[in-house]
Amino acid sequence: MRRSIAAAAAVVTLTATLVACGGSDGGSDKAGPTGGPTKGAGSSSTAQPVGEQSPGATAGSTQARVGKLGDTLKLVGMEGSLNGTGTIEGDFTLEKFENHAKSAIGVLEPAAGNRLVAAKFTIVETGTGTYQDSGYAEANVFDVNGQGYQGKAGTPTVGDSLGPNMIIKPGERVTGWIVFEVPKDAKITSVTYLMEKVGPDPERTGKWTLG
Repeated sequence: MRRSIAAAAAVVTLTATLVACGGSDGGSDKAGPTGGPTKGAGSSSTAQPVGEQSPGATAGSTQARVGKLGDTLKLVGMEGSLNGTGTIEGDFTLEKFENHAKSAIGVLEPAAGNRLVAAKFTIVETGTGTYQDSGYAEANVFDVNGQGYQGKAGTPTVGDSLGPNMIIKPGERVTGWIVFEVPKDAKITSVTYLMEKVGPDPERTGKWTLG
């Protein structure tokens, strides 16, 4: 009889221990996504979709690198800027987009089967260095199929061009148009800009969606 009681007590104790262990594991699984962050959780820029959130190139920046027509995006220059001393960064606003632009200079009209489109930017240099660029070569438009078209030198009839020798000192603001030549039937869905462009750099590229 005493053995039966002792055995029963041991089974009860073992069962309680197993239940307690199982509850702790289940609680940890449920608390993981909403509980306190583990080391590095939610803070790594690589965990964010490229371009949708600032990767931290500018300390304290919370502005997105993806927006829509009319939005202002904070962009940064290269680490070890080509423009000399100081930091190169700016607030870029895509003010307008002209889907059927015309050149103010006849010799810059598009080739047969193509048309011109134009994007109006306002740029404010917010860094400590002077930003110098061509303006147009740093911008691209993309069609619905993902095909890109780089900006070109030229002035549209709707306003002054941005460039070709753009110099913006700290605190200064410039506004101007960039012209692009695209196929006549292309549906343009976005505009991009990359400061101090020497090659593809998705993390520093600003993108504005259209329509």
